[in-house]
This record gives sequence, structure tokens and C-alpha cells, in this order.
Amino acid sequence: MRLSPRRVVLEHRSHRVEQGRAKSDNDDHRAVTIGSPAAGSVLVVSASMGGGHDGAARELCRRLEERGWHTRMVDFLRAAPVMGRLLRWGYTAQLRAAPWTYEATYQVWAQSVLARPLVVVLAFVFGRRMRRWAVQLGADAVVTTYPLASVALGHDRRRGRLDVPVVTFVTDFAVHPLWVHPGVDLNLCVHQQSADQAAAATGRPARATGPMVAEAFRRPGGSRLEARAALGLPAEGRVVLVAAGSWGVGELEETFDSILASGRYLPVVVCGANKRLRRRLAARAGGVAMGWTDQMATLMTAADVLVENAGGLTSMEALSVGLPVVTFRPIPGHGRQNALEMDKAGVTAYVSDPEQLMAALDRVTTLAGRGMVAAGRAMFCADPTDDILELIGQSTPVPGAAVDDVRRLGHPSRPRRLMKAGAAAAMVYAGLNLAADAATAHGLGVAHAQPHVAAIYLGLMIGPANASGPVAALLARDHVTAIVNGRLARVDPGAVRRLMEAGDEVANGGWGDQDRLHVLQMEDGVSRTNRVIHLAGYRCCRDYAPQQGINGSDLALARIAHERIVHPSAVVGMGAPLPRLSAGWIYVIDAQGASTTLIEQRLDHLIAAANQRGLTTASFASLR
Repeated sequence: MRLSPRRVVLEHRSHRVEQGRAKSDNDDHRAVTIGSPAAGSVLVVSASMGGGHDGAARELCRRLEERGWHTRMVDFLRAAPVMGRLLRWGYTAQLRAAPWTYEATYQVWAQSVLARPLVVVLAFVFGRRMRRWAVQLGADAVVTTYPLASVALGHDRRRGRLDVPVVTFVTDFAVHPLWVHPGVDLNLCVHQQSADQAAAATGRPARATGPMVAEAFRRPGGSRLEARAALGLPAEGRVVLVAAGSWGVGELEETFDSILASGRYLPVVVCGANKRLRRRLAARAGGVAMGWTDQMATLMTAADVLVENAGGLTSMEALSVGLPVVTFRPIPGHGRQNALEMDKAGVTAYVSDPEQLMAALDRVTTLAGRGMVAAGRAMFCADPTDDILELIGQSTPVPGAAVDDVRRLGHPSRPRRLMKAGAAAAMVYAGLNLAADAATAHGLGVAHAQPHVAAIYLGLMIGPANASGPVAALLARDHVTAIVNGRLARVDPGAVRRLMEAGDEVANGGWGDQDRLHVLQMEDGVSRTNRVIHLAGYRCCRDYAPQQGINGSDLALARIAHERIVHPSAVVGMGAPLPRLSAGWIYVIDAQGASTTLIEQRLDHLIAAANQRGLTTASFASLR
């Protein structure tokens, strides 16, 4: 075993570089000398994606250092800085602006057939620099607390590109397929339920060691009264600590208001880095709103219960303190899945509406909550560093493994950088549109057929050939939504006004350029068309009925514009035979080139066919 220099290298997050200083891989790290002799070195890979991954990684480093090991904590996102920034920006934007898209993304990558090619791309984009970090440190093992790093390292380990063991510490209760990889030597989990999932997914060892929380939460000092006095909180009454991680995302305002309105609890909200949220809550008459704080252990000692929304590090810290935890309206994706798994294990309570929240708070703050607290504390059953060091002691080089040379792992060539950029762009584009498919399939922001309803829903695309005729009255008579594209609204704004005067519902039909590349239509199709229709005199459209397939851009922009996408079950041409009508289906009639007479005939035939099957007709407004 090769001994490393006697120092601990920790990640330094600052992006400032002294003027004139040469750049290198070590520019973002600071060296801290320690006094005890080192037994070896461990590279710890985290990610600056919220505080949970970093918190577990820092505690892991601290414990290893106490045992005389050198550690270096690095940020996975800095292994490919451009792609890393894009990942962080996309994740933050999804959770804050369109959380339903994150749920779709989470479900897409849960499919192994889709996840496998993503893992190859991640290893290609991020793997080289992580291997170089390991070689530079002379690491005896690589440990990661971040899922994408786990699968990228597992991929490289399995292919012989890493000759030291890889350990994944799974910080989530729910084990997503992108957390684990067969190439990872050992998975360490927060609960036996999680370890069973990891072992079943990979066929590799998995152990339940319990969560990794800082010393302050494992041995909190002082009483509840002392903690409240230190924080300026009232000694009497029940305090609910509300937290949403370091970024302060989720439905915190509704949670705060629900607790405050009950009159039975004092809500104390930790808003993290979300300064706007703190200002809004601070303006309320009652409760306490805090920003970023390093007093979480004291706050948890002072509180009677924690309400959180992700099942992450904050909930684990509360369980260590002995504070009951209620998960309320968790963030999509891993947050919701963590909540389900933790509730199933009996360590937290999961509720989804304000009435359930009050009942849960009443329950867990009495004797009934003691069993949940005991189950939570029982999770802290071992020290993960024991398993890591045991694995290092048992490890031997992988047969045939290629030991990467630092020179060979130097800065990638320009062609390789271009290949990485292309692979990253392809990954983002594929992920966005696969997420769109999943969202469409699951009805996330999309109106679908409703087979249990004894009606069909009708929309009709109007065009220049019929916009000036009495088509508006026909559509109002038969309860049919008028689908108007942006080009028509711009050329003939009077058509939009006639539809409005007749009482018709108007849907945004996109800009009308079916021959253009879809990705170029996204802004035109949603926001520009809506503006033109609004300028013509109609209120903002509620529904968006695009003339082409739905992609991720449509989903995101429609959500931002507060429009629902209507996904037709069938598009009916004017000259084609009528399809067999099915209950609850959405039918769009393409009548852009038809006369008013032909439109009337077509609608009469279609409505008669529906009535023969015992079905009524309705506009898109009736869709749920």
C-alpha cells in the first residue's frame, strides 16, 4: 500500500483564483496539516447539489481523519465543469420552477434500459478526471455520496480503469437505479430496507450502517428550555421546525400558513439560501422565519417535531437527535420516494394535505410518537468507516486492471473535449425529451383521454379558409374548442374576436410551422402565439394544443405560461372516414382548409355517431 503525503486535502469551494497564479487541478483545494501519521488515503466524491451529499461526505472525512487517514473531498460536478454547472442549474430550475418535470425525469431514469446508456455517457464525461484525482492522491479507495458519481465510478471500476475499491454511501432512503452499479464494491445504506434494495439491484454487497450525521446531532447538548432560551423562542407551547434543505425549495409557504392557522403550534421555518422566501414569511403575523443557519442542532433540541419535504440529511439529523419527523408534500422524485420508504419503515410519518398534517403533528408529539422516534434512533447501528477500512484491508488489484498513469490522464485533447461536449448535449436533450414522454404518458401537465367519462372532447383547427365565416357560431352550438394558431391570429385578429364574442373557448394551436425543426418552435408555439391571441382581444388561453409531437420544451414553457397541454387521442381529417369513437377520448378535427359548410357537415356526422354510442360532446374546458 502506497502511503500518501502527510496531509488532508479538502475541497475548497471558492472560485476565486489569485492573479497570476497558474491553474491546476489542485487550485480548488486547500491542504490542512495534521499531526498523526497517516495509514493511507481515501478520495471522497460528493457534489454541490444541496447540502445532504456534502454533509455526509464531510462527516465521513472527519471520521477517517480521526483514525489517521488522509482524505480529499472533491466535487463531482467539477470533474466536467461545464456539464456540472448545467446539471446544477437544471436541477435547481426544475425544483423551483417546474417540479413536475423533475418527477418525470426521475421516473425516466428509473428504467434500466434507459439508464444504461446514460451511465456510459456519465463515465465518459466525468470519469477521466475522477480517476486522475484518485491517482494524484494515491488513494487506497474511492468513496462517493452522490448517485451519478457512483454509477460513473462503478462503470470504470468494472472495466478495469480503477484498481482500488469503490464504495457508495447512499444518502437517500429510497435506492434509485442511478444510485447503484454492479461495479461498485460495497454499498453502505441508511437502513436495512435500503440495503436490501441495493443488493437486489446489483447483486453486490450492501450493508445498513445508518445515516452519516455530524457529532453535534449525535450528542446534542443542553435541554429543550435552554435551547429555546438561546434562540429567543418561548419556553411554553409546542414548536414545529420546518425545513427544506439548504436551497429552501418546496411548498414551505403553504406548510407555514397551515401550521400557523391551527393556533396550536409555533412554526419556525429554516429557509436556507432562499432569501425571497424568508422575506415573504417574515412579513407574516406570527411564526419565525430564518435564513441559513449553523444552529440546526440547537433548533432541533428546541423543537417538538420536524416537518420536512425531502427525506434527506435534515430528517436523518432529526432522527439522531430523537426528534419526531413528519414529511409533508415532499418535493418530486427522490423526495416523494424517500417519504414513502421512510413511512413504510416506520421512522417518519408521511402526509399530503393540511388536515392530515395537523393530525400527524398531534399524534407524533404525544406518547404515540415514541415508537417512531425509537425506530429512527435504531438506524444508527454502525460506523460506515469500519466497513470502508475493512474493505481496503481485504482489497487486491482487479485482475488485468489498467493502472492509469497521471501523464496519460492529463488534460484531454481538443477532439476529446468536443466529444464530451457533444455527449453532454445529447444526454441533456435526450433526458429532457424522455422526461417529456414520461410526463405526457403520466398526465403531468397534460390533459389525456378519460375513458370512464360518457363523453368525447372536441377541438377544431380553424384556418384562413373559414375564419371569416359563421364557424364561431357552429363551434359554440356544438361545444367544440376552437384551436387557433399564431399565424392566423396575427393575420386575421378579427377571427379571434368573433370567437370570443360567440362565447367560444380558444386553445393555443402553436405558431403553425409544422415544417420547421420542433426545437426551434418552442417559444413561438407557446408564448408568442399566446401573446398574439391576447392582443387580438381574447383572454389568455388555458390550453395548448400543438400541431406536432410534444417535447420537453413544450412542457416547460407551457407550464411557465400556465397553459395545459391537450394531447389528442386522434386527429381527424376532413376527408377521412370517421374513426370508431371511444368514451373519454379527445378528438381534434383538422379543418384549416375546409369551408364552413363542410365543417358543419363533419360536426353533424361526428356528433350523431357519438350520440348513437350514448356519448355526449364537450369542449376542452371540461377536461380535468
